[in-house]
Order: sequence, then C-alpha cells, then structure tokens
Amino acid sequence: EAQNYAEKVSDVMGIDPAQWLRNQGVFNTLLTGFGDTAERAQLMSQNLTQLGYDLSSFYNIGVTEAMQKVQSGISGELEPLRNLGYDLSVARLQQEALNLGIEKSVSDMTQAEKSQLRYHAILTQVTAAQGDMARTLENPANMLRILRAQLELVAREIGNIFIPILTNVLPVCIAVAQAIREIITAIASLFGVTLQTPDWKKSIGSAVSGSGAIEDNMDGAA
Repeated sequence: EAQNYAEKVSDVMGIDPAQWLRNQGVFNTLLTGFGDTAERAQLMSQNLTQLGYDLSSFYNIGVTEAMQKVQSGISGELEPLRNLGYDLSVARLQQEALNLGIEKSVSDMTQAEKSQLRYHAILTQVTAAQGDMARTLENPANMLRILRAQLELVAREIGNIFIPILTNVLPVCIAVAQAIREIITAIASLFGVTLQTPDWKKSIGSAVSGSGAIEDNMDGAA
C-alpha cells in the first residue's frame, strides 16, 4: 500500500519513491514501537512523510533535515520543531488533550497515546505549510529538488542494468584471480621459494604498541 501511494506521489510531484518509502518506514517503525496499531501507524506515517516534504518546501530546507525534525517531534523532542515555530511542550499537549475532551494527564498517558497527541498537535499547527510542495512545484527550489530526485532515479536504473552483468562477471574474475595465485605459488615452489602471507594480526599489534609508546612520550613531555 505504501509502495503504491509513493509511486502516485512520485508521478504527481516527481519525488524519489524510494526516499518516500524509507522515510515512511522510519515513521511507521517509531509509531508501532510506541504501541500504535499497524493500521493507525500506516496512516499517520503516510501523513507525516507528506508533511516532511511540505516543511522542506515551505522553509526551504533539505528533505532529510525536515524529516528528522518531524521524526524528533513525534518522538517527544521539543527543539527541532520548536526551531520552526511549533510547540510540542507538555503544556501545549495538555491543552490539546483538553480541547479534545480528554481529561487524562499527559504524564499518565501511554507512549501510544502521547504519540497520537503529538501527531494531533503537529497537524493543528502546520496548516500554513501543509500542501506547500504541491502548490509551489514551479518554485526554483522545488524544481531543483525534483531534478535531484530524477537524477538519482536515473543513476539507480543505470545501476540496475549493470548489476546482472556484474553478478555474472565477478565469479569469473574471482576464479581467474585464484588461478593466477595458484600458478604463482607453483612457480615459486619450483625455485624453492615459499610465499608467505603477511601476519596482519602481528602488524596491527605492533602498530597499537607503537601508538601507545608515542602517547606515553607525549604525556611525559607534557
């Protein structure tokens, strides 16, 4: 379901569906971890992902930064969204609860209840930013975001073309390298030369001891 929705959004706004799915997956994992049901977490994660893109557009910040701010907010951190002007303090959450007819104290709520209350508090404060990316698609900043997303899609498709080729070629290259190594070892043995593999463990131990000696000398100098 998330894949289908991501592709629909991609068709309309030109975003990278893989990026959308990655961010929605993070939100979904957070919300289900708090105890929200799978169905509710799916809807909330979808809306929060869309909000991340809108905040990115509205405040002209990177998509990754916007997503991190929303993820922090839904997790209970105050500063990231407060820096954009949104209040998720306990006092604000308690007022939101009272507005909804909920008399239960925020401190007595479960993590799932708190996440739903934060979600409500976020959405009631971001009305000016909601839908901003869709409204301003022709804005130069958004067009650059879309261009970057499309270039990433092109690069991924090119990679998908070469992956099957590499899958077929790499085993052959590995086999050839092993055969060459065996041939070199055989030739060396004809001349009575034994090839030795470097003792990396011993080398690393010597390097660590050397670092310790240098540190001791620096401490002594100090």
